[in-house]
Amino acid sequence: MTLLSTLLGRQKSHPGAAPAAGNTSATANPINEVDELERAKDEALKPTGSAAMESGMYESAEFKRQVAPDSLSDPKVKALIQQLREWINDVLTDDHIVVKNLCEDLYDGQVLSHLIESLAGAKIEHKEVAQSINSQKAKLTEVLNQTNYYLQMNPESIKWSVDNLHNKYLVSHLHLLVALARHYGIPKRLPSFVTIKVNQINKASATNPTPTEETITEQITGDEERETYNFAARQQERDVFDTLFDSAPDRVNNVKEKLLTFSSNMLSKMDRSCANIEEDFASGVNLIFMMSIAESYYVPLYSFTLEPDAYDHKLHNVTLALNLMMEAGIERPKCTAESIVSRDLKSTLRVLFAIYTKYKHQM
Repeated sequence: MTLLSTLLGRQKSHPGAAPAAGNTSATANPINEVDELERAKDEALKPTGSAAMESGMYESAEFKRQVAPDSLSDPKVKALIQQLREWINDVLTDDHIVVKNLCEDLYDGQVLSHLIESLAGAKIEHKEVAQSINSQKAKLTEVLNQTNYYLQMNPESIKWSVDNLHNKYLVSHLHLLVALARHYGIPKRLPSFVTIKVNQINKASATNPTPTEETITEQITGDEERETYNFAARQQERDVFDTLFDSAPDRVNNVKEKLLTFSSNMLSKMDRSCANIEEDFASGVNLIFMMSIAESYYVPLYSFTLEPDAYDHKLHNVTLALNLMMEAGIERPKCTAESIVSRDLKSTLRVLFAIYTKYKHQM
């Protein structure tokens, strides 16, 4: 399926999205096409009134949630939505796609797949534009699986789902886009401490025969000045370990021994030991225990697999450890969870060195 037919299909299924320029004629003037695209972007980027915003609904077996109307008028919420739309449209300029409404234009995964392709430099198979709900959800599932893989987030910290996005629930769309913006580096930092009030109706149940209502607050952004932006781009930069392996390979063993000694001393406090850097940290368990010791907290056993055999369990453990490091204020090392599980020496040394730098004076 060509990009042109994809965009034409979106005009039918998404009347709010701006059409691709030049679709009306096979001999369209390229200059007119660019001008029309720019006009469409300018129109899309005009501030959206609260009445025009769609907030959708989040429904589970226990409750229903919908964004409180006054939150849609909140200047900080409107500014966040505006900035995300501007960023998306800049990213998708070469695809001739213009997003006017985040929820309406991203809910079925079609435009979202183009966004992920542009940001990650990946290729997601484009099937025919989905018309039925089941086919739309299947497409969205495929795109989200790829997206979550690139974001490298702990599954427990993911605040969006296929159903919520397909239901055009604004809160889930914002959580996803904020995560993408941080990961791939939006040019201008997002507004800090944006919150959205959500009206929740708790459904009747055996223990609660009468439905109840309450208002909850969803935190969309935090202190953005302290957030690590553009992690994906930073992964391409050379660091001290690249230099060490390329220019002084004879010193690698010295670094290994020092980090191994530090790790063993820390783990001995929980009657654990390590003898091989590549092997003993690939499951993520020792990394989790090291963070637990360093930060003096208990990590519940149900949150990770103590003796993992499956690759997915190891990947979950390492991802959890990396997230614990970031929560402790450690800048995420230049590595992926997959590289640790795959016993990549350079990646493992980076992680251990980051922990060593933070806690060497405690040991």
